[in-house]
Amino acid sequence: MTATFFMIAGEPSGDALGASLMKGLKASGVSENNIEGIGGHLMSKEGLESLWPMDDLCVMGLWEVAGHLPRLIRLIQGIVEEIEERKPDVVITIDLPDFNFRVAEKLKKRGIFKGKILHYVAPTVWAWRSGRAKKISAFLDGLMCLFPFEPDYFKPHGLKAEYVGHPLIELDKGSLDPQQFREKRQLTKDDLCVGVFLGSREKELNSLSKILLDTADALSEQYENLHLIIPTLPSMEYDVLKRLEGLQVPHYVVTDQDAKYNAFAACDAAVAVSGTVGLELAYIGVPHVIGYKAHPLTGLIMRFLLKVKYVHLANILLDDEIVPEYLQWECNVHGLTRGLMTLINYPEERAKQAEGTKMLTNMLQLEGDKAPSKKAAEFVLSHIS
Repeated sequence: MTATFFMIAGEPSGDALGASLMKGLKASGVSENNIEGIGGHLMSKEGLESLWPMDDLCVMGLWEVAGHLPRLIRLIQGIVEEIEERKPDVVITIDLPDFNFRVAEKLKKRGIFKGKILHYVAPTVWAWRSGRAKKISAFLDGLMCLFPFEPDYFKPHGLKAEYVGHPLIELDKGSLDPQQFREKRQLTKDDLCVGVFLGSREKELNSLSKILLDTADALSEQYENLHLIIPTLPSMEYDVLKRLEGLQVPHYVVTDQDAKYNAFAACDAAVAVSGTVGLELAYIGVPHVIGYKAHPLTGLIMRFLLKVKYVHLANILLDDEIVPEYLQWECNVHGLTRGLMTLINYPEERAKQAEGTKMLTNMLQLEGDKAPSKKAAEFVLSHIS
């Protein structure tokens, strides 16, 4: 197939989605040489040579973005001009809506690029800023949705939106080997292994790592057999190790992405920065709590704009707080420690999360057991003239 594609991913979750889509496209006959754009190490493993460092694109938070606006505006202009020069058949922007929608809208307005513009991951119009559904329909040609209820928010505005499923369901949970992971680190069944997930962005590491690591330290006073499992990205290993200096609790930093989900499954419980990792932990069935603390002004604005009761995707999808959330001023060592100890000490609390996991798994399955990577690829290829 000679069609060419330009992908834009700006954060680790988008990189994972982009890598999954690349697999689907290659399985459908697309050469990796015909896929260009911006991505991270997972997309690079699939053959992408990123034109910009992926981390340059991602700035989270309403208040935090303000200080980066001049740089982001220049970057958007540069990406738009690069796309116009390369003339791909399809541009696929992946998540990161505040950045990617500006790229897509600028491409459409300038009128130089004549191909199709697709977006992967529907913006959460069901949670806040519902007006975006109509707005993005003016400059997107198609939208790939991860969850089954999402297309109905966009179709009334004339946007071709399709539920393609979440690539997470392609994970074979039965193939995970937490026992082998433990044995390699001489961990026994009597050791209490708690996962500490410090986030996938430098800002999260800077603002939340101390709270999470102090929580782990507080837990060690209650459980002498405590061991910490700390999965992170290879690009963040140095910064994570610096923050672990002086930590007396036995800990294991995991950067091998092939061992990532075995590390997850080896955890008896976990504490995580709110984000995609929460859905991954819920899907695998690891009892956990989440925490997040944004800039106070960002938090205040979001408090008035959000239309949902929860921030954890599993809680939102199930409309029940099966995973305890500790946000803003509640995101502190006392609250997170209490939440983890409740999960560790009370089997009924772990059972509640396990039951929610079963419902979540059933909710995310696609009809006919088609792989999301294949369905997403088919949607993209349907836009080739």
